[in-house]
Amino acid sequence: MTNIQSIYSALHTHGLSQKHLSRIMPDWWSAEVEATPGGAQRAKIYLAKALSLQIRAFSESPPRVEFDVPGEKRFKLSSRTSETDVELAVAIARSASRIAINALERDFVQPSSSASAIRDYILGNGAKWVGLPELLDVCWAYGIPVLHLASPLLAKKKMDGIAMSINGRPSIVLSNIRKSGFLLFHLAHEIGHIALGHLGENGAIVDDDFEEQAKNSKSAEEVAADRFALELLTGNPDFTLGLPKKMKAGPLARLAESSAVQMKIAPTHLVMSCAHGDPGYYALYVGAANLLSAGVSDQSVVTGKAFEQLPELDPDAEHLLRNLIA
Repeated sequence: MTNIQSIYSALHTHGLSQKHLSRIMPDWWSAEVEATPGGAQRAKIYLAKALSLQIRAFSESPPRVEFDVPGEKRFKLSSRTSETDVELAVAIARSASRIAINALERDFVQPSSSASAIRDYILGNGAKWVGLPELLDVCWAYGIPVLHLASPLLAKKKMDGIAMSINGRPSIVLSNIRKSGFLLFHLAHEIGHIALGHLGENGAIVDDDFEEQAKNSKSAEEVAADRFALELLTGNPDFTLGLPKKMKAGPLARLAESSAVQMKIAPTHLVMSCAHGDPGYYALYVGAANLLSAGVSDQSVVTGKAFEQLPELDPDAEHLLRNLIA
């Protein structure tokens, strides 16, 4: 029979420490429960669900860890990352997505394949530009949960974005940790994958590092998702931007703010577009984006919107989700 220590040992070999696992255990879990004759069985079932593990392999003695990740998966990975590195992140993303999808009382509506149509809808409802809050609202209205993974279980096994589908219900999971300006394009790109029909019924497209991808050749699907994102955010799938002269972060932030309303482009995206075309001054653009955020991180915006849209979660599900994404 599987004992609790053999469970923890099996997970430890995949970089999952008992300390970090304790954070995702339910509130009713305790050392006393763990020590009961059925404690190992209860932990096994809970952890298999929480970490998207294949229960048959995890039930062997000793347990084997096999992540239950989508069969139709395409990983767009950087040179520093292997498929094994991101399997854990994909599995946790699937667990978090499943919680959100099950709790969302809204049917999925396929987004238009026209980025301009979505942009026009957002602007037509009074938005000054297509920013992160506006794009999140549209995703949730389509029945597409958007989550940001922040669990210490992931360690360094993260990616910029995942477009995922579970039984035909898509979700978007982001995990870039930079505070301002990055998640907007990442989200728009993943919406592109969904809107353009790149996902299967139970599929996942994993984008590990957008910055490195930009330096290398991309697949036709990745190019299409990039162009969709640019058209959605700017109205032009070929949008580029540069500065006529270099300036400090403060004046650059003020220039982006004054230009944003006229151009109908989020000021953080204007700044990061300059960074994309001029990486030599990357720190300057990141500094300007941080000033524009006024101390409100992209991650907090995504997570705040998620719990706003999921107000009646089961207590165990809410506890797990909060420890995966918050």
